[in-house]
Amino acid sequence: PHPDQGGQRITREWLLGLMPWDCTWHFQMTAHEINHMFEALSIPTEWVTATCSKFDGIEALCLLLTQLCSAGDMYLLLMQYDCSQSAISEIINELVIYLDERWKHLPDCDCHHLLHPSQLAQYAEAIHMQGSPLPSIFRFIDSTIRHICHPTWFQWQAYSGHKKSHALKFQAIML
Repeated sequence: PHPDQGGQRITREWLLGLMPWDCTWHFQMTAHEINHMFEALSIPTEWVTATCSKFDGIEALCLLLTQLCSAGDMYLLLMQYDCSQSAISEIINELVIYLDERWKHLPDCDCHHLLHPSQLAQYAEAIHMQGSPLPSIFRFIDSTIRHICHPTWFQWQAYSGHKKSHALKFQAIML
Protein backbone atom coordinates (compact mmCIF):
# COMPACT_ATOMS: atom_id res chain seq x y z
CA PRO A 1 0.00 0.00 0.00
CA HIS A 2 1.18 3.48 -0.87
CA PRO A 3 0.56 6.55 1.30
CA ASP A 4 -2.27 8.93 0.50
CA GLN A 5 -1.59 12.06 -1.51
CA GLY A 6 -2.02 15.21 0.53
CA GLY A 7 -0.25 18.27 1.86
CA GLN A 8 0.09 21.69 0.29
CA ARG A 9 0.84 22.69 -3.30
CA ILE A 10 3.87 24.94 -3.44
CA THR A 11 3.10 28.52 -4.44
CA ARG A 12 5.18 31.68 -4.16
CA GLU A 13 2.81 32.96 -1.46
CA TRP A 14 3.04 29.73 0.56
CA LEU A 15 6.83 29.78 0.20
CA LEU A 16 7.11 33.39 1.38
CA GLY A 17 4.79 32.57 4.30
CA LEU A 18 7.16 29.91 5.63
CA MET A 19 9.44 30.78 8.51
CA PRO A 20 13.06 30.94 7.27
CA TRP A 21 14.10 27.83 9.23
CA ASP A 22 11.12 25.85 7.86
CA CYS A 23 11.99 26.83 4.32
CA THR A 24 15.64 25.94 4.88
CA TRP A 25 14.62 22.60 6.38
CA HIS A 26 12.44 21.72 3.37
CA PHE A 27 14.59 23.12 0.55
CA GLN A 28 18.05 23.94 2.01
CA MET A 29 17.42 27.59 1.01
CA THR A 30 15.34 30.52 2.17
CA ALA A 31 12.33 31.67 0.16
CA HIS A 32 14.23 34.74 -1.08
CA GLU A 33 17.17 32.57 -2.20
CA ILE A 34 14.76 30.26 -4.04
CA ASN A 35 13.11 33.24 -5.78
CA HIS A 36 16.51 34.61 -6.74
CA MET A 37 17.59 31.21 -8.09
CA PHE A 38 14.31 30.85 -9.99
CA GLU A 39 14.88 34.17 -11.75
CA ALA A 40 18.60 33.58 -12.33
CA LEU A 41 18.02 30.16 -13.92
CA SER A 42 15.33 31.54 -16.25
CA ILE A 43 12.85 28.80 -15.38
CA PRO A 44 9.48 29.30 -17.14
CA THR A 45 6.72 30.59 -14.86
CA GLU A 46 4.34 27.82 -15.97
CA TRP A 47 5.32 24.31 -16.89
CA VAL A 48 3.22 21.62 -18.56
CA THR A 49 4.84 18.20 -18.61
CA ALA A 50 4.67 15.67 -21.44
CA THR A 51 1.66 14.01 -19.77
CA CYS A 52 -0.11 17.38 -19.28
CA SER A 53 0.61 17.80 -15.54
CA LYS A 54 0.65 21.54 -14.87
CA PHE A 55 3.14 23.13 -12.46
CA ASP A 56 4.10 26.62 -11.47
CA GLY A 57 7.80 27.18 -12.22
CA ILE A 58 8.62 27.95 -8.59
CA GLU A 59 6.82 24.73 -7.56
CA ALA A 60 8.92 22.73 -10.02
CA LEU A 61 12.14 24.23 -8.66
CA CYS A 62 11.08 23.59 -5.05
CA LEU A 63 10.21 19.96 -5.83
CA LEU A 64 13.64 19.53 -7.40
CA LEU A 65 15.36 21.16 -4.42
CA THR A 66 13.48 19.07 -1.86
CA GLN A 67 14.18 15.90 -3.83
CA LEU A 68 17.90 16.72 -3.95
CA CYS A 69 18.10 17.30 -0.20
CA SER A 70 15.82 14.45 0.91
CA ALA A 71 16.47 10.75 1.29
CA GLY A 72 14.97 10.25 -2.16
CA ASP A 73 11.57 8.89 -1.12
CA MET A 74 9.01 10.16 -3.63
CA TYR A 75 6.16 9.07 -1.37
CA LEU A 76 7.22 11.63 1.22
CA LEU A 77 6.94 14.31 -1.45
CA LEU A 78 3.46 13.23 -2.54
CA MET A 79 2.28 13.33 1.09
CA GLN A 80 3.76 16.82 1.66
CA TYR A 81 3.14 18.62 -1.64
CA ASP A 82 -0.18 17.30 -2.98
CA CYS A 83 1.07 15.90 -6.29
CA SER A 84 1.08 12.36 -7.61
CA GLN A 85 4.34 10.45 -7.49
CA SER A 86 4.46 10.14 -11.28
CA ALA A 87 3.86 13.88 -11.78
CA ILE A 88 6.60 14.78 -9.26
CA SER A 89 9.01 12.38 -10.92
CA GLU A 90 8.17 13.75 -14.34
CA ILE A 91 8.55 17.43 -13.42
CA ILE A 92 11.85 16.81 -11.64
CA ASN A 93 13.23 14.92 -14.65
CA GLU A 94 12.01 17.52 -17.14
CA LEU A 95 13.40 20.40 -15.07
CA VAL A 96 16.80 18.72 -14.76
CA ILE A 97 16.89 18.19 -18.53
CA TYR A 98 15.82 21.82 -19.12
CA LEU A 99 18.51 23.16 -16.76
CA ASP A 100 21.14 20.94 -18.32
CA GLU A 101 20.25 22.11 -21.82
CA ARG A 102 19.88 25.77 -20.82
CA TRP A 103 23.10 26.03 -18.80
CA LYS A 104 25.34 23.32 -20.26
CA HIS A 105 27.76 25.94 -21.55
CA LEU A 106 28.77 27.04 -18.03
CA PRO A 107 31.24 24.25 -17.20
CA ASP A 108 33.06 25.18 -20.39
CA CYS A 109 32.96 28.95 -19.81
CA ASP A 110 36.52 29.26 -18.50
CA CYS A 111 38.28 26.32 -20.08
CA HIS A 112 41.02 28.55 -21.52
CA HIS A 113 42.08 30.39 -18.35
CA LEU A 114 41.59 29.42 -14.69
CA LEU A 115 40.07 26.03 -15.48
CA HIS A 116 42.45 25.05 -18.28
CA PRO A 117 43.92 21.57 -17.63
CA SER A 118 47.46 22.99 -17.45
CA GLN A 119 46.31 25.49 -14.79
CA LEU A 120 44.59 22.73 -12.83
CA ALA A 121 47.80 20.71 -12.95
CA GLN A 122 49.71 23.73 -11.57
CA TYR A 123 47.21 24.07 -8.71
CA ALA A 124 47.54 20.35 -7.94
CA GLU A 125 51.34 20.58 -7.98
CA ALA A 126 51.29 23.58 -5.61
CA ILE A 127 49.03 21.73 -3.17
CA HIS A 128 51.20 18.61 -3.42
CA MET A 129 54.33 20.70 -2.73
CA GLN A 130 52.68 21.95 0.47
CA GLY A 131 52.43 18.39 1.76
CA SER A 132 49.38 16.76 0.24
CA PRO A 133 49.99 13.01 -0.08
CA LEU A 134 47.90 12.91 -3.26
CA PRO A 135 49.40 14.68 -6.28
CA SER A 136 46.12 15.30 -8.12
CA ILE A 137 44.09 17.42 -5.67
CA PHE A 138 43.52 20.86 -7.16
CA ARG A 139 40.73 22.37 -5.09
CA PHE A 140 39.21 22.25 -1.63
CA ILE A 141 35.52 22.73 -0.99
CA ASP A 142 33.42 23.60 2.02
CA SER A 143 31.61 20.32 2.47
CA THR A 144 28.58 19.12 4.33
CA ILE A 145 29.22 16.55 7.01
CA ARG A 146 27.49 13.22 6.32
CA HIS A 147 26.84 11.39 9.57
CA ILE A 148 27.52 7.63 9.62
CA CYS A 149 26.97 4.78 12.04
CA HIS A 150 29.68 4.00 14.58
CA PRO A 151 32.34 2.19 12.47
CA THR A 152 33.95 -1.03 13.61
CA TRP A 153 37.39 -0.10 12.26
CA PHE A 154 39.17 3.27 11.99
CA GLN A 155 36.81 4.94 14.45
CA TRP A 156 38.99 7.92 15.24
CA GLN A 157 39.51 8.75 11.54
CA ALA A 158 35.73 9.01 11.13
CA TYR A 159 35.07 10.92 14.36
CA SER A 160 34.25 14.61 14.03
CA GLY A 161 35.15 16.39 17.25
CA HIS A 162 33.34 19.47 16.00
CA LYS A 163 30.01 17.64 15.55
CA LYS A 164 30.70 15.04 18.29
CA SER A 165 29.73 12.15 16.00
CA HIS A 166 31.16 9.83 13.38
CA ALA A 167 30.90 11.27 9.89
CA LEU A 168 32.35 11.39 6.39
CA LYS A 169 33.46 14.66 4.91
CA PHE A 170 34.43 15.04 1.27
CA GLN A 171 36.73 18.00 1.11
CA ALA A 172 38.85 17.93 -2.03
CA ILE A 173 38.40 17.75 -5.79
CA MET A 174 40.89 15.71 -7.78
CA LEU A 175 41.96 15.79 -11.41
